[in-house]
Amino acid sequence: MLRFAPAYGIVSPCLVRPATGWLLPRAANDNTRAVMPLIDNAPAGDALLGAALRLFAAHGLSAAARACEEAADAERRGDSTLAAWWIEVCRTLDRGMAREFSRRRAHRR
Repeated sequence: MLRFAPAYGIVSPCLVRPATGWLLPRAANDNTRAVMPLIDNAPAGDALLGAALRLFAAHGLSAAARACEEAADAERRGDSTLAAWWIEVCRTLDRGMAREFSRRRAHRR
């Protein structure tokens, strides 16, 4: 957990509210259903996000690559549902890598 503690007696710019009429841009939520559709047999988006976060906690920045490896393993075993699940986990972490994996997968067929 991160905690912010400004030096004593100093008013930090982080704590000062912006003047009326001047607002900082807000972050956009890009994980809507339109951007990240769920596969038919996948659990709800919360379960998908939870799996992606656990994988990221275990593997760090290589989590998306690990999800692609799991998808490839499931595909080799003939489990297309599990492969699709891992591709969606990868897409949650890295859309570009998932798109490339899906493109190669379609090309192999």
